[in-house]
Amino acid sequence: MKPYLALFRAGPKSLHLHAVENIGAQEFDYALSYFGDDVPPADGAVFVHYQKGPKWPGLSRTLAAHWDTIQQYEYVWFPDDDLLCPPDQVSRMFSICKQFKLDLAQPALTHDSYFTHVATLQHKQFSVRFANFVEIMAPVFSVGFLARVSNTFSENLSGYGLDALWPRLSKLGKVAMIDDVTIKHTRPVGGDNYTFNHDAGVPAWMEDWFCSASYFIESPSDHHIMFGGVLQSGNTVAMGGGLQDINSLLRELIASISAAPVSPFQLTRYLSNHLTFWRGGDYGSPRYTRDLIPAVLNRELAHTGLKFSCVGENVPGLGAALRQNTRLPDGFGEFGGL
Repeated sequence: MKPYLALFRAGPKSLHLHAVENIGAQEFDYALSYFGDDVPPADGAVFVHYQKGPKWPGLSRTLAAHWDTIQQYEYVWFPDDDLLCPPDQVSRMFSICKQFKLDLAQPALTHDSYFTHVATLQHKQFSVRFANFVEIMAPVFSVGFLARVSNTFSENLSGYGLDALWPRLSKLGKVAMIDDVTIKHTRPVGGDNYTFNHDAGVPAWMEDWFCSASYFIESPSDHHIMFGGVLQSGNTVAMGGGLQDINSLLRELIASISAAPVSPFQLTRYLSNHLTFWRGGDYGSPRYTRDLIPAVLNRELAHTGLKFSCVGENVPGLGAALRQNTRLPDGFGEFGGL
């Protein structure tokens, strides 16, 4: 058994065969949660589970049927079946997840993909971005995190709202967009999955409302924040408390997506989310100093040796207060610059 599993929710038009070419040479196994009527090509698959219905309730039943096998892996990927991703890129995605000890992540979308959110497009200046969002299109979970959140898979038909919920059950620094790995979304957003909503008489947007109301989620569905990341140069950048910090982050974001096919409105909305959050949101006063963002990133990523600067530089005594009030482990200052 390999350490990672790609579990495709697949139908008769599935592109998963591209991702599992030469599977024996890769670092991951694969399995199918199959909703078609025919017998799928599945040479080398760990299992094939036949399950009609929409993606996330179907996957919930597949997890229940094969959990004894699935729980033996370190990470599990749940891509849609209209994604193109070379197998070596899938292996690299899993390796990066393990390197950073992520709970939840996704590969970025190529710029020629069908897309909904600017945040999901590849940001070419970055290798990894630490975010508050991972789309339901292609999330990868650590098996421990999967065990904690899999009960949500069956809560609605479309999956709308789940991608806003899952990051809130993890931590800053444990949720990421992986720009070093890209996939291509080959079909328009929506598709056959939403016929189940039509037949049930429950629009996907209403399911998002119910999910948001159930879990106290108030932020808009496109309020995506990149709190920091690792650049292609190996340097780090993070949102901190100072004007120079937010300027540095915005500069890298702008440079990263300047060639992406986004409208002026989409770009402005995406960037303004960061500025609005940095200034304290609708209340105009943040609950905590933004200098804590690099502090938390340094704590959660200490095992990598990465260092995010500006921690405590803008708030005198912040380092001592952190040690006293949050009981940070010994040696935290070595990574936090406190």
